[in-house]
Amino acid sequence: MNKVSIKQAKELRESIGATHVVVYAVMPDGEQCVSTHGGTARQARQAADAGNRLKAALGWPDDLCRSKPVARECRNCVFWEVERGIFCVNGWTGDGRSGDCRLEPRTVRRSADAMCIHFEARE
Repeated sequence: MNKVSIKQAKELRESIGATHVVVYAVMPDGEQCVSTHGGTARQARQAADAGNRLKAALGWPDDLCRSKPVARECRNCVFWEVERGIFCVNGWTGDGRSGDCRLEPRTVRRSADAMCIHFEARE
């Protein structure tokens, strides 16, 4: 499925200097797509709410009008690498709960709402 990714919505938001963005796109096959992005966790929730209202106005099914932004946690970031331990006869020794950022040795926060300045959601 061809759609507007979170990364593309983020790049658009940053390129125009906006705090929130809601992207509505229609693909060549007629498929509709709504993607949202906000600069902070609060703005992301507000953008998702606006996107849900847009989808409802367009007549999308109710279950598709309840989208929530991706939680801004290290485990949801493209730069997060899971620590699996070592591979042995019984499989991996780690449980995948811990890991490390490939960009920074520690999370770099702007504020409690903004979370890591490098956060980029996994697709």
